[in-house]
Amino acid sequence: MKVLLIQPTNHYDGHSRSAAFFPIGMGYIAGALIEAGHEVEIFDINAYDIGKDEVLEKLVNMKFDMVGISTMSTQYNYVKWLTFELKKINSETKIILGWVLASYNYNEVLHNTDVDVCVVGEGELTVKELLANINDYENVSGIAFKRGDEIVVNKSREYISDLKNTPSVPYHLFPVDLYIDTINVIGVKGKRRTINISTGRGCPFNCRFCSKSFSGVRLRSIDDVISEIKMLKEKYQIEGVFFTDECLVISRQRVVELCEKIKPLNVEWSCQGRVNLVDRELLLMMKDSGCRAVGYGVESGSQKILREMNKNTLVKQAIEAIKMTEEVGLEPIIQMMFGYPGEDRYTLQETVDFFTAIDHPGTELCPTTPLPGTYLWTWCKEKGLITDEAVVLEQLDGGYMRMQRALP
Repeated sequence: MKVLLIQPTNHYDGHSRSAAFFPIGMGYIAGALIEAGHEVEIFDINAYDIGKDEVLEKLVNMKFDMVGISTMSTQYNYVKWLTFELKKINSETKIILGWVLASYNYNEVLHNTDVDVCVVGEGELTVKELLANINDYENVSGIAFKRGDEIVVNKSREYISDLKNTPSVPYHLFPVDLYIDTINVIGVKGKRRTINISTGRGCPFNCRFCSKSFSGVRLRSIDDVISEIKMLKEKYQIEGVFFTDECLVISRQRVVELCEKIKPLNVEWSCQGRVNLVDRELLLMMKDSGCRAVGYGVESGSQKILREMNKNTLVKQAIEAIKMTEEVGLEPIIQMMFGYPGEDRYTLQETVDFFTAIDHPGTELCPTTPLPGTYLWTWCKEKGLITDEAVVLEQLDGGYMRMQRALP
């Protein structure tokens, strides 16, 4: 079977956003399909940054038996348009949707778009089984589909327990040079040939605003990660790596091993850390091995708001971590948000005071937005702030709500 895998474009304030990352999840799905004997073509609309007219021109000239689309919650509107057009081209084409939009909002998707099946959760094993039973998927685990007016949700699919059993990513099918030209290692002057990779799946923490792709934590071996970096250096001459793990520093011992084994490769890299999991010795080791920047989801300078968020960090820890990071010569990427439930003029002033204490303006300051799959989303539904999930999905734009009042 010939399968077309599509990554839709991202929009923000009415404009498309550049392809900031290689679509790792789609890469694993492509690898799984190839393992199962299928022919795969990639159409990364986001990477090519093309408009709807050009998208349709290309789709009309492509040959495929089935379409798989990987989407975030913010791409709901685009999925509605894209699936409608795909069915106009060939009404018999099966359309499968994956990733967070499919996992958390399959009801809205199946009722309001032309998607045939939503993959709920991890997709590598599910797509293999689904394509083997494409005309009779009643017993395929890990999917939701529409039977008449009824939404059917099959039993859940267990995660791949050992990530060494995930398929190899077929990088050659993707426009890798487009990603390399766009991505850069944070904290360096000048451009580096950079690509993003992931060393694991999941995060052990449960911040109430965070929409996680996976529950629990599963980690690749560092040797496997190093082998992938070596391959990317040889094949694509990469000079930098952007680790896209939700939190790379979950295990101190593992970070030490990564530093020891990545240093000889002479690549620069950046990652996401956590203010209560770093220390001076670790940061120095990271810098010595090529690290140039560490992201910290500080979120607020108010301890009251951090408690409401279930961050399990202290403002004091954030101040100390940021100062240590700067002192060892790394760039701290300070991610903040405002407007979380309970926020008031006093907590906002505490955040202003936090910026003064760290002598840094912050890197990202974002409005609080409830996203599907989060405690905050459920809280908003319980409070009557979200009464129609489809309407709210339509209002998401680049990750933030365009509604006048998202939260009280």
